[in-house]
Amino acid sequence: MKVLRNYAYNLSYQLLVIILPIITTPYVTRVFSSNDLGTYGYFNSIVTYFILLATLGVANYGTKEISSHRNDIRKNFWGIYTLQFGATCLSILLYIILCFAFSFMQNPVAYILGLSLLSKGMDISWLFQGLEDFRKITVRNITVKLVGVVSIFLFVKSPGDLYLYVSLLTVFELLGQLSMWFPAREFIGKPHLDLCYAKQHLKPVILLFLPQIAISLYVTLDRTMLGALASTTDVGIYDQALKLVNILLTLVTSLGSVMLPRVSNLLSKGNNEAVNRMHQISFLIYNLVIFPTIAGMLIINNDFVKFFLGNDFQEARYAIAIMIFRMFFIGWTNIMGIQILIPHNKNKEFLTSTTVPAIVSVGLNLLLLPKFGYIGAAIVSVLTEVFVWGIQLYFTRKYLKDVPIYKSTVKIFLASILMYFALSFLKTLLTFIPIINVVVYTIFGAILYSLLILLFKVVSLKEIKEQLLNN
Repeated sequence: MKVLRNYAYNLSYQLLVIILPIITTPYVTRVFSSNDLGTYGYFNSIVTYFILLATLGVANYGTKEISSHRNDIRKNFWGIYTLQFGATCLSILLYIILCFAFSFMQNPVAYILGLSLLSKGMDISWLFQGLEDFRKITVRNITVKLVGVVSIFLFVKSPGDLYLYVSLLTVFELLGQLSMWFPAREFIGKPHLDLCYAKQHLKPVILLFLPQIAISLYVTLDRTMLGALASTTDVGIYDQALKLVNILLTLVTSLGSVMLPRVSNLLSKGNNEAVNRMHQISFLIYNLVIFPTIAGMLIINNDFVKFFLGNDFQEARYAIAIMIFRMFFIGWTNIMGIQILIPHNKNKEFLTSTTVPAIVSVGLNLLLLPKFGYIGAAIVSVLTEVFVWGIQLYFTRKYLKDVPIYKSTVKIFLASILMYFALSFLKTLLTFIPIINVVVYTIFGAILYSLLILLFKVVSLKEIKEQLLNN
């Protein structure tokens, strides 16, 4: 029951994360040009490296440790957070040095985004994830984000408000993190740093931090390299395409943060059979969402971009058509990496699965970005995820052999293909204005896909409900 309740809380928040950009992006892309938002995206990609250092890969490790040692929460929390606090201080210092040392960083957008380092340093959401208490995270984050969105519509009116727009994003992010500390007091007691106990956590945290560095190379470096090797306009187009794909990905990845503490807790009790059932449910839910989303987005892509993005961003549809396939690979690696390798303490294997693709990604970006710009970046982003998927599939093969997923995956894939061809035929018969096309095709596709899933007997809602209620 707890898994079901937590997934409901987390999914509600993730749905809000999806809905809010759908509301704000059409407005923002009409206020600012692709060059303006490209400038923000470029500096944000640079800040992301320092955010990575500030958080030190604590999130997944902290969630796992809190979940596995609930009898000693206070000691574990302050030992782990001491590492995060020290990393944040170092990150802020290095970022200040970078801003003063290099002329290209002497930009108000870069200065404002530096506040994100403090925000991430205050992030203790991993505590509540480890406690499987998603309600506190959800309620506070939803409140702060709603106020932030309202502020954008009230105060951001012209291209000259770019600095204000960036300030609103960072300030409300900080407020969201600070709000977590009030309900945390009952679990963590008075604030203090524990350098002695922090040393015990240092090695495993570093082992999880290294994969985060590797991941950032192919998740963030593409925008940095795109700005350096192509143009900030390319960054703006690519960044908007990436945001739209990431909006869809939240439907998939929201389950991972719920499953990690549950799987870790079950493994600590030696309940491997229940763990395998949880993996089976994860694959089933992911596939049910991933395949029809890819097929549907390929159908509505052009119409969606026409009404959703401003004139400066219409070329984003080409990048979206390529990057939408990332959903499958990221969805599966979210299970294989976050729900299998990390709970089983396969940190070295997880590191390998991210480091090798990161190196390949850098080489491919150097080769393709100067000539193909944002199209090259989109292609590399997909190829990199393919490498991650392949390596993690190899490392998790012995765990996956006990998880029956093949039969349901084939049925879901077939249902999605049939839906795609049916929608392609419908497009030749019915054509309206872009926004109406998106609504009509989405509704028709959802109905047809649901009927096919029932016809193929892919899921047993009763069995899924029983499994989730029992865990």
